[in-house]
Amino acid sequence: MIATTAMLVQNGLTGQSPIDQLTSGHISPFNDGQGYFAQFDPSKELGACPPLGYWDPFGMMAFQDEVTFRKNREAELKHGRVCMAATIGVFVPDIFGKFPGYLSPSMNLKFSDIPSTIDALYKVPALGWLQIFALAGALEAKNEAFPTDYGYPAFAGNVGKLKEPERSKKLLAEINNGRLAMVSMAAIVAQNGITGQSIVEQFTSGNLNPFVGGYAQQERSSRTVRHAQQTGYNTGNGNSLSLPWASVPEGLTNEVLGEYVGDVGFDPLGLARNKRLLPWYREAELAHGRTCMLAILGFTVQTTGAKWEPFITRFPTDSSDPLKAATQVPIVGWLQILVVIALSELWRYENVITKYDQGVKPGDLGWNPEAPTGSPRPKWFGPTFTCKYSKDDWNDMRLREMKNARLAMVALPFMVLTNAATGKGVSLIPNFGLPEYAGTVGDFIPKGL
Repeated sequence: MIATTAMLVQNGLTGQSPIDQLTSGHISPFNDGQGYFAQFDPSKELGACPPLGYWDPFGMMAFQDEVTFRKNREAELKHGRVCMAATIGVFVPDIFGKFPGYLSPSMNLKFSDIPSTIDALYKVPALGWLQIFALAGALEAKNEAFPTDYGYPAFAGNVGKLKEPERSKKLLAEINNGRLAMVSMAAIVAQNGITGQSIVEQFTSGNLNPFVGGYAQQERSSRTVRHAQQTGYNTGNGNSLSLPWASVPEGLTNEVLGEYVGDVGFDPLGLARNKRLLPWYREAELAHGRTCMLAILGFTVQTTGAKWEPFITRFPTDSSDPLKAATQVPIVGWLQILVVIALSELWRYENVITKYDQGVKPGDLGWNPEAPTGSPRPKWFGPTFTCKYSKDDWNDMRLREMKNARLAMVALPFMVLTNAATGKGVSLIPNFGLPEYAGTVGDFIPKGL
């Protein structure tokens, strides 16, 4: 019954019988297969060269045909060419200077006002972005209708006129340079995002390591705070930091270190229009983010084999499958968990949520009485800790929490889905396999001992 159902579904998706699917390679209804009997071998194509040879760690060419390979190769070349141009673009303006005159006379925006960093995204006006998208779309449409060999040199020749081995050498050089540019551009963007400086500014100021203070000048504050101060308080054109082509949503300030830390002008549902509920929304965001961060930590701890004794159950429990382990917690254990959550939520409602009007900030649980919040603090009913921060360091910590919380809320659903699909939990720490006795807990004698 299961097999027949699967065959009907597969036939509906591919339009082929099971034998046709095997011979044509449509093993998966979501890709075009080459079949078990096809002769195309991508490892013999250009690009499979030292030191990695044929490198396909994600198996993108598994059961694929030559048409799919050419499509993937076209995408690789296109992204490589864009990154080669972008890499030149982040160096040339700072070294050789920028164009004279105005980029947008109506906005009094000069070319010299555009930085050589990712902050340039926020400076370009909306009409400028429309022109860029229109040009890119026109090129894509032209190449789709009239495929073009741009030649060597670019736009001035035809690489097909070259003789072997010169032709293959030039084509391989373009592939390798494009791959290097893609890696380089990713590093440049990451480095810029951490330091808030262009690549040339990093060299001239000595901030070559984003995790260590600058060597050429004394660092005035943390890079996270400095970058937020540079970009968060003023976008220059009144547009959202997260969506540079859109205006700031009503109810938000678009200030990263403003009243609501992490405010980057992103509110597609318009929730911020309700000023009275906005603190509660921030409370919910922090509560869910903190829960997801703890859950990801729990996944990691459990799947690495860590366990506590005495055991909460006398039955063997698989620690490599967090979802399965949750079903093996006794009912009394779940009641204890729910009681602790309920009491904590009642305390939070009475001491935080109902006191927004008195100046208590959303998400402030009062764990650190010495924190420089500048507002009334709730009194935590349990143990607290004392750690004195400067104002900049405190803002830095709050911004880090918000970023990590948002990342955790996005990551946890994927971890749960992966766990449900594979029966194995996802861990932040690579797990290369555990012995049987390290993967189960319970009041029993492990096998083999």
